[in-house]
Amino acid sequence: MPSNTATAALENNQSRLSFTQRVYRRWEFWSVAAVVFVVMAASSAPSALYGLYQQQWQIGTAASTLIYSCYAAGAILTLLLAGSLAEHIGSKRTIVLALSVIGTSFVVFMVASGPWSLGAARLIQGIGVGLLTSSAGTALANLHRSRSRKAAAAVNSAATSMGIAVGAVSSGLLVEHAPAPLLVPFIILAVLSMGGLLAVSAIPAWDKGAARPARLWRPRLLRLQAGSGRVLLRVAPIVTAGWAVVGLYLALGVEMTSTLLHTQDRALSALVILVVQGFGGIAPMLFQRLSDRASSVTGCALLIAGLALSVWGFSNTLAGVFFAGAAITGAGFGMSFMGSMSTVTTAGRAGGDAALLPGFFALAYLAVSLPVVALGVASSWLGAQQAFLYFGLFVGVLALLAGIVALLPVRTYRSAKTEEGLRCQLSAAGR
Repeated sequence: MPSNTATAALENNQSRLSFTQRVYRRWEFWSVAAVVFVVMAASSAPSALYGLYQQQWQIGTAASTLIYSCYAAGAILTLLLAGSLAEHIGSKRTIVLALSVIGTSFVVFMVASGPWSLGAARLIQGIGVGLLTSSAGTALANLHRSRSRKAAAAVNSAATSMGIAVGAVSSGLLVEHAPAPLLVPFIILAVLSMGGLLAVSAIPAWDKGAARPARLWRPRLLRLQAGSGRVLLRVAPIVTAGWAVVGLYLALGVEMTSTLLHTQDRALSALVILVVQGFGGIAPMLFQRLSDRASSVTGCALLIAGLALSVWGFSNTLAGVFFAGAAITGAGFGMSFMGSMSTVTTAGRAGGDAALLPGFFALAYLAVSLPVVALGVASSWLGAQQAFLYFGLFVGVLALLAGIVALLPVRTYRSAKTEEGLRCQLSAAGR
Protein backbone atom coordinates (compact mmCIF):
# COMPACT_ATOMS: atom_id res chain seq x y z
CA MET A 1 0.00 0.00 0.00
CA PRO A 2 1.49 3.42 -0.94
CA SER A 3 2.34 5.83 1.85
CA ASN A 4 0.47 9.12 2.38
CA THR A 5 3.46 11.06 1.04
CA ALA A 6 3.60 8.94 -2.12
CA THR A 7 -0.16 9.29 -2.62
CA ALA A 8 0.04 13.07 -2.21
CA ALA A 9 2.92 13.26 -4.67
CA LEU A 10 0.99 11.17 -7.20
CA GLU A 11 -2.07 13.43 -6.86
CA ASN A 12 0.18 16.47 -7.23
CA ASN A 13 1.72 15.10 -10.43
CA GLN A 14 -1.73 14.26 -11.82
CA SER A 15 -2.90 17.77 -11.04
CA ARG A 16 0.12 19.31 -12.78
CA LEU A 17 -0.38 17.07 -15.80
CA SER A 18 -4.00 18.17 -16.08
CA PHE A 19 -2.81 21.82 -16.04
CA THR A 20 -0.41 21.27 -18.93
CA GLN A 21 -3.07 19.49 -21.01
CA ARG A 22 -5.85 21.94 -20.22
CA VAL A 23 -7.02 24.57 -22.74
CA TYR A 24 -7.28 27.97 -21.06
CA ARG A 25 -9.92 30.49 -22.03
CA ARG A 26 -9.97 34.13 -20.94
CA TRP A 27 -13.64 34.06 -19.92
CA GLU A 28 -12.93 31.41 -17.29
CA PHE A 29 -10.36 33.56 -15.49
CA TRP A 30 -12.44 36.72 -15.74
CA SER A 31 -15.61 34.94 -14.61
CA VAL A 32 -13.96 34.09 -11.29
CA ALA A 33 -12.61 37.66 -11.05
CA ALA A 34 -16.15 38.98 -11.66
CA VAL A 35 -17.47 36.72 -8.89
CA VAL A 36 -14.91 38.19 -6.47
CA PHE A 37 -16.02 41.68 -7.53
CA VAL A 38 -19.73 40.94 -6.97
CA VAL A 39 -19.19 39.24 -3.60
CA MET A 40 -17.03 42.12 -2.34
CA ALA A 41 -19.67 44.59 -3.55
CA ALA A 42 -22.25 42.62 -1.59
CA SER A 43 -20.06 42.73 1.52
CA SER A 44 -20.00 46.56 1.55
CA ALA A 45 -23.56 47.18 0.29
CA PRO A 46 -25.24 46.93 3.75
CA SER A 47 -23.01 49.73 5.10
CA ALA A 48 -25.12 52.43 3.41
CA LEU A 49 -28.33 50.80 4.68
CA TYR A 50 -27.53 50.85 8.40
CA GLY A 51 -29.01 54.35 8.75
CA LEU A 52 -32.36 53.08 7.44
CA TYR A 53 -32.22 50.02 9.69
CA GLN A 54 -31.52 52.29 12.67
CA GLN A 55 -34.53 54.45 11.86
CA GLN A 56 -36.81 51.47 11.24
CA TRP A 57 -35.88 49.42 14.32
CA GLN A 58 -34.47 52.14 16.61
CA ILE A 59 -31.07 50.46 16.97
CA GLY A 60 -27.98 52.37 18.06
CA THR A 61 -24.37 52.50 16.91
CA ALA A 62 -23.36 49.72 19.29
CA ALA A 63 -25.99 47.37 17.83
CA SER A 64 -24.92 48.23 14.27
CA THR A 65 -21.31 47.48 15.21
CA LEU A 66 -22.37 44.14 16.71
CA ILE A 67 -24.24 43.27 13.51
CA TYR A 68 -21.12 43.99 11.47
CA SER A 69 -19.07 41.81 13.82
CA CYS A 70 -21.38 38.89 12.92
CA TYR A 71 -20.18 39.20 9.33
CA ALA A 72 -16.52 39.36 10.39
CA ALA A 73 -16.91 36.40 12.76
CA GLY A 74 -18.57 34.31 10.04
CA ALA A 75 -15.76 35.00 7.56
CA ILE A 76 -12.90 34.45 10.01
CA LEU A 77 -14.28 31.27 11.59
CA THR A 78 -15.06 29.81 8.17
CA LEU A 79 -11.53 30.49 6.95
CA LEU A 80 -10.05 28.91 10.08
CA LEU A 81 -12.37 25.88 10.26
CA ALA A 82 -13.23 25.24 6.61
CA GLY A 83 -10.18 26.62 4.84
CA SER A 84 -9.25 23.10 3.75
CA LEU A 85 -12.60 22.44 2.07
CA ALA A 86 -11.34 23.46 -1.38
CA GLU A 87 -8.50 20.98 -1.04
CA HIS A 88 -11.07 18.26 -0.37
CA ILE A 89 -13.81 18.97 -2.93
CA GLY A 90 -11.96 21.30 -5.32
CA SER A 91 -12.01 25.10 -5.53
CA LYS A 92 -14.69 25.11 -8.26
CA ARG A 93 -17.21 23.31 -6.05
CA THR A 94 -16.22 25.49 -3.12
CA ILE A 95 -16.91 28.67 -5.12
CA VAL A 96 -20.29 27.31 -6.22
CA LEU A 97 -21.11 26.46 -2.59
CA ALA A 98 -19.98 29.92 -1.47
CA LEU A 99 -22.24 31.65 -4.00
CA SER A 100 -25.16 29.50 -2.89
CA VAL A 101 -24.59 30.48 0.75
CA ILE A 102 -24.26 34.16 -0.16
CA GLY A 103 -27.47 33.94 -2.20
CA THR A 104 -29.21 32.58 0.89
CA SER A 105 -28.00 35.60 2.88
CA PHE A 106 -29.67 37.94 0.36
CA VAL A 107 -33.00 36.22 1.00
CA VAL A 108 -32.55 36.68 4.76
CA PHE A 109 -31.69 40.35 4.21
CA MET A 110 -34.88 40.87 2.23
CA VAL A 111 -37.14 39.27 4.87
CA ALA A 112 -35.27 40.67 7.90
CA SER A 113 -37.66 41.98 10.52
CA GLY A 114 -35.28 43.10 13.25
CA PRO A 115 -31.67 43.31 14.47
CA TRP A 116 -31.42 39.55 15.14
CA SER A 117 -32.44 38.54 11.63
CA LEU A 118 -30.13 41.22 10.20
CA GLY A 119 -27.28 39.78 12.27
CA ALA A 120 -28.13 36.31 10.97
CA ALA A 121 -28.01 37.60 7.39
CA ARG A 122 -24.59 39.13 7.97
CA LEU A 123 -23.34 35.92 9.63
CA ILE A 124 -24.47 33.80 6.67
CA GLN A 125 -22.90 36.31 4.27
CA GLY A 126 -19.63 36.13 6.21
CA ILE A 127 -19.61 32.33 5.95
CA GLY A 128 -20.07 32.57 2.19
CA VAL A 129 -17.32 35.18 1.83
CA GLY A 130 -14.98 33.03 3.93
CA LEU A 131 -15.61 30.06 1.63
CA LEU A 132 -15.00 32.16 -1.47
CA THR A 133 -11.91 34.23 -0.71
CA SER A 134 -9.23 31.57 -0.34
CA SER A 135 -10.67 29.28 -3.03
CA ALA A 136 -11.01 32.18 -5.50
CA GLY A 137 -7.40 33.20 -4.92
CA THR A 138 -6.23 29.70 -5.78
CA ALA A 139 -8.61 29.52 -8.74
CA LEU A 140 -7.35 32.78 -10.25
CA ALA A 141 -3.74 31.60 -9.98
CA ASN A 142 -4.62 28.28 -11.64
CA LEU A 143 -6.90 29.68 -14.36
CA HIS A 144 -4.50 32.37 -15.53
CA ARG A 145 -3.20 31.48 -18.99
CA SER A 146 0.45 31.64 -17.89
CA ARG A 147 -0.36 30.69 -14.27
CA SER A 148 1.23 33.98 -13.19
CA ARG A 149 0.72 34.35 -9.45
CA LYS A 150 1.59 38.10 -9.66
CA ALA A 151 -1.03 38.81 -12.34
CA ALA A 152 -3.60 36.75 -10.45
CA ALA A 153 -2.82 38.61 -7.21
CA ALA A 154 -3.12 41.97 -8.99
CA VAL A 155 -6.53 41.08 -10.45
CA ASN A 156 -7.71 39.67 -7.11
CA SER A 157 -6.62 42.86 -5.35
CA ALA A 158 -8.29 45.05 -7.98
CA ALA A 159 -11.55 43.06 -7.94
CA THR A 160 -11.67 43.19 -4.14
CA SER A 161 -11.05 46.93 -3.91
CA MET A 162 -13.34 47.92 -6.79
CA GLY A 163 -16.07 45.61 -5.52
CA ILE A 164 -16.05 47.22 -2.06
CA ALA A 165 -16.09 50.69 -3.65
CA VAL A 166 -18.89 50.06 -6.13
CA GLY A 167 -20.99 48.19 -3.56
CA ALA A 168 -20.87 51.03 -1.04
CA VAL A 169 -21.56 53.84 -3.53
CA SER A 170 -24.23 51.95 -5.51
CA SER A 171 -26.04 51.07 -2.31
CA GLY A 172 -25.93 54.74 -1.30
CA LEU A 173 -27.43 55.75 -4.66
CA LEU A 174 -30.20 53.19 -4.28
CA VAL A 175 -30.96 54.48 -0.77
CA GLU A 176 -31.46 57.96 -2.20
CA HIS A 177 -33.36 57.07 -5.36
CA ALA A 178 -34.73 53.49 -5.33
CA PRO A 179 -38.40 52.92 -4.36
CA ALA A 180 -37.58 50.06 -1.97
CA PRO A 181 -33.96 50.63 -0.83
CA LEU A 182 -33.98 47.71 1.61
CA LEU A 183 -34.98 45.27 -1.13
CA VAL A 184 -33.64 46.49 -4.48
CA PRO A 185 -29.88 46.22 -3.66
CA PHE A 186 -30.24 42.57 -2.64
CA ILE A 187 -32.42 41.69 -5.63
CA ILE A 188 -29.74 43.10 -7.96
CA LEU A 189 -26.97 41.31 -6.05
CA ALA A 190 -28.91 38.04 -6.08
CA VAL A 191 -29.29 38.21 -9.88
CA LEU A 192 -25.58 38.99 -10.34
CA SER A 193 -24.57 36.20 -7.97
CA MET A 194 -26.78 33.72 -9.81
CA GLY A 195 -25.12 34.74 -13.07
CA GLY A 196 -21.70 34.19 -11.48
CA LEU A 197 -22.77 30.79 -10.16
CA LEU A 198 -23.89 29.70 -13.63
CA ALA A 199 -20.66 31.00 -15.21
CA VAL A 200 -18.41 29.19 -12.72
CA SER A 201 -20.48 26.01 -13.08
CA ALA A 202 -19.85 26.12 -16.84
CA ILE A 203 -16.06 26.18 -16.41
CA PRO A 204 -14.49 22.72 -16.87
CA ALA A 205 -13.04 21.56 -13.54
CA TRP A 206 -9.49 22.85 -13.17
CA ASP A 207 -8.43 21.04 -10.00
CA LYS A 208 -9.68 17.48 -10.30
CA GLY A 209 -6.33 16.17 -9.17
CA ALA A 210 -6.51 18.15 -5.93
CA ALA A 211 -10.06 17.14 -4.99
CA ARG A 212 -10.70 14.14 -2.75
CA PRO A 213 -14.51 13.90 -2.47
CA ALA A 214 -14.45 10.26 -1.38
CA ARG A 215 -13.01 11.15 2.02
CA LEU A 216 -15.40 12.43 4.68
CA TRP A 217 -14.68 16.09 5.36
CA ARG A 218 -15.13 17.62 8.80
CA PRO A 219 -14.42 21.12 10.11
CA ARG A 220 -11.04 21.42 11.78
CA LEU A 221 -8.66 24.21 12.64
CA LEU A 222 -6.14 25.13 9.94
CA ARG A 223 -2.71 23.64 10.44
CA LEU A 224 0.22 25.26 8.69
CA GLN A 225 3.12 23.17 7.46
CA ALA A 226 6.63 23.74 8.74
CA GLY A 227 7.94 26.95 7.18
CA SER A 228 4.53 28.40 6.31
CA GLY A 229 4.29 30.11 9.68
CA ARG A 230 7.38 32.17 8.87
CA VAL A 231 5.81 33.33 5.61
CA LEU A 232 2.58 34.36 7.33
CA LEU A 233 4.50 36.05 10.14
CA ARG A 234 6.52 38.05 7.61
CA VAL A 235 3.47 39.44 5.79
CA ALA A 236 1.37 39.89 8.96
CA PRO A 237 2.38 43.56 9.61
CA ILE A 238 1.74 44.49 5.96
CA VAL A 239 -1.64 42.75 5.85
CA THR A 240 -2.67 44.24 9.18
CA ALA A 241 -1.69 47.80 8.24
CA GLY A 242 -3.33 47.67 4.80
CA TRP A 243 -6.61 46.12 5.85
CA ALA A 244 -6.81 48.23 9.02
CA VAL A 245 -6.87 51.29 6.74
CA VAL A 246 -9.86 49.79 4.91
CA GLY A 247 -11.57 49.27 8.28
CA LEU A 248 -10.77 52.86 9.25
CA TYR A 249 -12.50 54.35 6.21
CA LEU A 250 -15.41 51.90 6.35
CA ALA A 251 -16.03 52.86 9.99
CA LEU A 252 -15.57 56.64 9.80
CA GLY A 253 -15.33 57.59 6.12
CA VAL A 254 -19.02 58.31 5.54
CA GLU A 255 -19.36 60.40 8.70
CA MET A 256 -16.20 62.39 7.96
CA THR A 257 -17.25 63.06 4.37
CA SER A 258 -20.67 64.24 5.53
CA THR A 259 -18.96 66.68 7.89
CA LEU A 260 -16.49 67.99 5.31
CA LEU A 261 -19.02 68.37 2.48
CA HIS A 262 -21.93 69.42 4.74
CA THR A 263 -24.28 66.90 3.18
CA GLN A 264 -26.63 64.13 4.26
CA ASP A 265 -26.65 62.50 0.83
CA ARG A 266 -25.59 58.91 1.49
CA ALA A 267 -24.18 58.34 -1.99
CA LEU A 268 -22.07 61.51 -1.80
CA SER A 269 -20.97 60.63 1.71
CA ALA A 270 -19.73 57.24 0.47
CA LEU A 271 -17.50 59.01 -2.06
CA VAL A 272 -14.42 58.57 0.13
CA ILE A 273 -14.87 54.78 0.07
CA LEU A 274 -15.04 54.95 -3.73
CA VAL A 275 -11.80 56.98 -3.80
CA VAL A 276 -9.92 54.71 -1.38
CA GLN A 277 -11.00 51.43 -2.91
CA GLY A 278 -10.99 52.75 -6.47
CA PHE A 279 -7.32 53.71 -6.29
CA GLY A 280 -6.74 50.47 -4.38
CA GLY A 281 -7.97 48.63 -7.47
CA ILE A 282 -6.18 50.75 -10.06
CA ALA A 283 -2.69 50.75 -8.51
CA PRO A 284 -2.09 46.95 -8.62
CA MET A 285 -3.11 46.78 -12.27
CA LEU A 286 -0.71 49.60 -13.19
CA PHE A 287 2.25 48.29 -11.20
CA GLN A 288 1.82 44.52 -11.31
CA ARG A 289 5.31 44.09 -12.81
CA LEU A 290 6.94 45.20 -9.55
CA SER A 291 8.48 42.50 -7.38
CA ASP A 292 6.67 41.37 -4.24
CA ARG A 293 9.12 43.23 -2.02
CA ALA A 294 8.92 46.45 -4.08
CA SER A 295 5.11 46.28 -4.06
CA SER A 296 4.98 45.80 -0.29
CA VAL A 297 7.50 48.56 0.50
CA THR A 298 5.86 51.00 -1.92
CA GLY A 299 2.46 50.17 -0.47
CA CYS A 300 3.62 50.85 3.09
CA ALA A 301 5.18 54.19 2.07
CA LEU A 302 1.95 55.26 0.35
CA LEU A 303 -0.11 54.22 3.38
CA ILE A 304 1.98 56.46 5.63
CA ALA A 305 1.91 59.44 3.25
CA GLY A 306 -1.79 59.08 2.50
CA LEU A 307 -2.85 58.76 6.13
CA ALA A 308 -0.78 61.80 7.14
CA LEU A 309 -2.34 63.87 4.34
CA SER A 310 -5.88 62.72 5.16
CA VAL A 311 -5.53 63.45 8.87
CA TRP A 312 -4.10 66.89 8.17
CA GLY A 313 -6.80 67.67 5.59
CA PHE A 314 -9.63 66.61 7.88
CA SER A 315 -8.21 68.48 10.90
CA ASN A 316 -8.01 71.69 8.84
CA THR A 317 -11.34 71.16 7.03
CA LEU A 318 -9.69 70.87 3.63
CA ALA A 319 -11.83 68.44 1.64
CA GLY A 320 -9.50 68.38 -1.38
CA VAL A 321 -6.47 67.47 0.73
CA PHE A 322 -8.50 64.87 2.61
CA PHE A 323 -9.58 63.15 -0.61
CA ALA A 324 -6.08 63.35 -2.10
CA GLY A 325 -4.78 61.58 1.00
CA ALA A 326 -7.54 59.00 0.68
CA ALA A 327 -6.51 58.30 -2.92
CA ILE A 328 -2.84 57.82 -1.94
CA THR A 329 -3.87 55.64 0.99
CA GLY A 330 -6.02 53.49 -1.29
CA ALA A 331 -3.14 53.02 -3.72
CA GLY A 332 -0.99 51.96 -0.76
CA PHE A 333 -3.56 49.38 0.28
CA GLY A 334 -3.77 47.95 -3.23
CA MET A 335 0.02 47.69 -3.59
CA SER A 336 0.55 46.14 -0.16
CA PHE A 337 -2.30 43.68 -0.71
CA MET A 338 -0.91 42.62 -4.09
CA GLY A 339 2.64 42.19 -2.79
CA SER A 340 1.70 40.25 0.34
CA MET A 341 -0.82 38.03 -1.43
CA SER A 342 1.64 37.23 -4.22
CA THR A 343 4.21 36.28 -1.57
CA VAL A 344 1.75 33.95 0.15
CA THR A 345 0.50 32.42 -3.11
CA THR A 346 4.06 31.68 -4.22
CA ALA A 347 4.97 30.10 -0.88
CA GLY A 348 1.76 28.05 -0.82
CA ARG A 349 2.42 26.71 -4.31
CA ALA A 350 6.07 25.95 -3.56
CA GLY A 351 5.28 24.15 -0.33
CA GLY A 352 1.96 22.62 -1.32
CA ASP A 353 0.38 24.14 1.81
CA ALA A 354 -3.32 24.70 1.13
CA ALA A 355 -3.79 26.24 4.61
CA LEU A 356 -1.54 29.22 3.92
CA LEU A 357 -3.97 31.26 1.79
CA PRO A 358 -6.98 30.80 4.13
CA GLY A 359 -4.72 31.80 7.02
CA PHE A 360 -3.72 34.92 5.10
CA PHE A 361 -7.34 35.95 4.51
CA ALA A 362 -8.34 35.16 8.10
CA LEU A 363 -5.65 37.61 9.20
CA ALA A 364 -6.90 40.17 6.68
CA TYR A 365 -10.51 39.95 7.86
CA LEU A 366 -9.41 40.19 11.47
CA ALA A 367 -7.42 43.34 10.59
CA VAL A 368 -10.35 44.97 8.78
CA SER A 369 -13.01 44.04 11.34
CA LEU A 370 -11.35 45.04 14.61
CA PRO A 371 -11.02 48.73 13.59
CA VAL A 372 -14.67 48.85 12.51
CA VAL A 373 -15.83 47.45 15.84
CA ALA A 374 -13.39 49.50 17.95
CA LEU A 375 -13.96 52.76 16.08
CA GLY A 376 -17.73 52.26 16.11
CA VAL A 377 -17.54 52.35 19.90
CA ALA A 378 -14.73 54.92 20.28
CA SER A 379 -16.22 57.52 17.91
CA SER A 380 -19.39 57.73 20.04
CA TRP A 381 -17.44 59.32 22.94
CA LEU A 382 -14.22 60.55 21.30
CA GLY A 383 -15.78 61.99 18.15
CA ALA A 384 -14.92 61.12 14.57
CA GLN A 385 -12.03 63.58 14.31
CA GLN A 386 -10.16 62.37 17.40
CA ALA A 387 -10.83 58.70 16.64
CA PHE A 388 -9.51 59.18 13.09
CA LEU A 389 -6.45 61.05 14.35
CA TYR A 390 -5.42 58.49 16.97
CA PHE A 391 -6.14 55.42 14.89
CA GLY A 392 -4.53 56.96 11.81
CA LEU A 393 -1.38 57.55 13.85
CA PHE A 394 -1.43 53.95 15.08
CA VAL A 395 -1.82 52.50 11.57
CA GLY A 396 0.88 54.83 10.24
CA VAL A 397 3.37 53.52 12.81
CA LEU A 398 2.33 49.95 11.97
CA ALA A 399 2.84 50.64 8.25
CA LEU A 400 6.33 51.98 9.00
CA LEU A 401 7.23 48.79 10.87
CA ALA A 402 5.72 46.71 8.05
CA GLY A 403 7.86 48.51 5.51
CA ILE A 404 10.99 47.82 7.54
CA VAL A 405 10.07 44.12 7.77
CA ALA A 406 9.47 44.01 4.00
CA LEU A 407 13.00 45.35 3.41
CA LEU A 408 14.60 42.53 5.39
CA PRO A 409 16.26 39.71 3.39
CA VAL A 410 13.84 36.97 2.32
CA ARG A 411 14.66 33.42 3.29
CA THR A 412 13.95 31.08 0.38
CA TYR A 413 10.93 28.95 1.20
CA ARG A 414 11.20 25.24 0.57
CA SER A 415 8.69 22.62 1.56
CA ALA A 416 9.45 19.49 3.54
CA LYS A 417 9.08 17.47 0.32
CA THR A 418 11.60 19.68 -1.44
CA GLU A 419 14.06 19.33 1.43
CA GLU A 420 13.62 15.55 1.38
CA GLY A 421 14.20 15.44 -2.38
CA LEU A 422 17.41 17.49 -2.06
CA ARG A 423 18.70 15.18 0.67
CA CYS A 424 18.02 12.17 -1.55
CA GLN A 425 19.88 13.79 -4.47
CA LEU A 426 22.86 14.61 -2.27
CA SER A 427 22.89 11.08 -0.88
CA ALA A 428 22.78 9.61 -4.37
CA ALA A 429 25.60 11.87 -5.51
CA GLY A 430 27.68 10.79 -2.53
CA ARG A 431 27.42 7.17 -3.59
